[in-house]
Amino acid sequence: MVDVLFLPKRIDEKDACVVVVDVLRATSTIVTALANGARAVIPVRTVAQAKRMKKQDVLICGERQGIKPQHFDLGNSPQEYLNVADKEIVLTTTNGTKAISMVNSRRVYAAAFLNLTVISDLMRSCEKITIVCSGQDNAVALEDVLCAGALVYQSGLKKLTDAAQIALRLWKQAKRKDLSKLLAISQHGRELKKYGFSGDIEFCAQIDKYKVIPVLTKDGFVVEK
Repeated sequence: MVDVLFLPKRIDEKDACVVVVDVLRATSTIVTALANGARAVIPVRTVAQAKRMKKQDVLICGERQGIKPQHFDLGNSPQEYLNVADKEIVLTTTNGTKAISMVNSRRVYAAAFLNLTVISDLMRSCEKITIVCSGQDNAVALEDVLCAGALVYQSGLKKLTDAAQIALRLWKQAKRKDLSKLLAISQHGRELKKYGFSGDIEFCAQIDKYKVIPVLTKDGFVVEK
């Protein structure tokens, strides 16, 4: 059975596969960092937590309301993570890392359009799947629901909750359209454009740019072998 949560909530499902989606931009950033050689991406909830973890070969990164906090090494633009080989990333964001912190399951993955097919293929090995859309400021985010629908579509799985069917229908209506334009008209996309991050929208709209499967371990998100 596949379920989709349009907004994050506390999940305590030890045997479920949980897939967290924050297209603009946390999970896109996690995927990009790991694809470019980062050792791990450690999600934390607060800026203060991130600052306490700063040390050699550890980059503290993220955003609040789209902007890099003072004294951080990198923001939350995935395009900033192309040269992070052998670095450990501590990441805190407004929505994505908050959603991740609410999940308690043995199998937690980060998904975006950037790694769509490898995650949808993986879903077929799970009996129960919950796709968590991170949303934006406690509101539903178009781009996350589109990605959830794309994951359901690509997986080919048929046992779906009503929420998963809604996401799937949305993706079927959208899949032949220009994805970057769809992301750009979302509320979050419009805000990113206002902050000067239009390039991130186009970057995050790339389907299957990477083949990495980020899995959450005690050391943070690492590439599943």
